[in-house]
Amino acid sequence: NACSAQLPHLKEEWSWLKEVDSIALQSSLKNLSDAFSRFFKQQNKAPQFKSKKHPVQSYTTKQTNGNISMEGNQIKLPKLGLVRFVKSREVKGRILNATIRRNPSGKYFISILVETEVQLLEKTASAIGIDLGMTDFAILSDGQKVDNHRFTTKMEKKLKREQRKLSRRAQHA
Repeated sequence: NACSAQLPHLKEEWSWLKEVDSIALQSSLKNLSDAFSRFFKQQNKAPQFKSKKHPVQSYTTKQTNGNISMEGNQIKLPKLGLVRFVKSREVKGRILNATIRRNPSGKYFISILVETEVQLLEKTASAIGIDLGMTDFAILSDGQKVDNHRFTTKMEKKLKREQRKLSRRAQHA
C-alpha cells in the first residue's frame, strides 16, 4: 500500500510511468509484494525481476469502470484503445482482467479472465461406491475388482522378454 501511495509522486518524477496503465502498475506492485512476502516466509526463492531482454513479456490489467470491453473483433484496453484481435471463442460473463503477452517470435496473445455462472450437474441415481487403489485399479461396492492395466501391461512386457531369453537357451538332459 505504501508503494501504491507513492505512484503519483513517481509519475511526476519519471514521465515514462505515465505511458503505462495505472492499474497494471498497481498489479505489478501487488505481485512484487506477494513475491517478497513468500520469500521471507521461505516458501519461494528470491524474486527475479523482468527484463527487456527476456523473450516473453506480459502485463495484466484489471477491469474497472468498463475499461476492458469487447466490440466485435476488437478489444478496448486502457491506454491502448481499440486493438484488433482474432477471437478464438466468445466471451461469456463478466470480464475480471486481461493479460497481454508477447512471445519470442513477436506475436501478441491476450488471455481474458471472466466470471460466469456454473450450472451444477445432477447427481446420478445409482449408489455404487468405488474405491481406487494401487494393486487393483478399482474395487466396486459389490466386491468386483477392476484390474490395473498399467501393472498388467508392464508385467506382460517383462514376461515376453523373459520367454524370449528362455527360448534361446539350450535344454540340458
